[in-house]
Amino acid sequence: YRLMFFLTTIADTLRITPGDFGTGDTTSIIAAINATYPEKVIMDVGLCIALYDVIRVGSSLIHPADGGAHFEVVFRVVVFKPFIGEVITGEVSNCTKEGIDVTLNFFTKIKIPYYNIFDPNHFVEGKRGEGKWVWDDHENDVEDNADVPDDTEELAIEKGDLISFAVDSVHFTGKNYSVKGVHTLESTSDAKVGGVVGRKRSQSFDKGKSWEEGNITTDQSSTSTCEMQIIGSVKSDGLGKP
Repeated sequence: YRLMFFLTTIADTLRITPGDFGTGDTTSIIAAINATYPEKVIMDVGLCIALYDVIRVGSSLIHPADGGAHFEVVFRVVVFKPFIGEVITGEVSNCTKEGIDVTLNFFTKIKIPYYNIFDPNHFVEGKRGEGKWVWDDHENDVEDNADVPDDTEELAIEKGDLISFAVDSVHFTGKNYSVKGVHTLESTSDAKVGGVVGRKRSQSFDKGKSWEEGNITTDQSSTSTCEMQIIGSVKSDGLGKP
């Protein structure tokens, strides 16, 4: 059973600045996590929403010429990544000839391409390139010379409307910075619930083997910049305006 929100375990080494030593290790670590992970997209995992809990905190290390304390931490975050075929209701943020843009407020990178919109249809362009998509529900009646009522309500989708769509695919793009240069990463997949991510391998945590079963490599999870885009469809029955 899959859900669009799920928990993912992350192992990371977090630096606590000397100025935060007096606040207590747990408080400082939670603050460091909250400063880094919410609204962060992890490659092939999804959008981090919020910290759920801290599972384990290792001993602190202070590196030469660095006054900060480095803690090896294992924690869980709430992640958003819908599964393929899941039906979601959002708000139309824009309509263009290219398709329909949808927002969930906390996530805005949702696109319903023109080829995934109900058939038959046509686009009515408005001001500044914005417009609406109209379902030609009487097209067959016209072709059959049937009478079409003059007061027929136009079935259109435009900015501000609520729209129910099915998830067609989830795309990830990112850039990984390393000593070897900048590498572009791309991935298209369905959602995977759970899993463990490791940004930096830790010898002390390796003993328990508790987070090595994840499907994200160290290089991918440490990507400096990453974006997630959801491609939707409203071509099936029951989709469109709820």
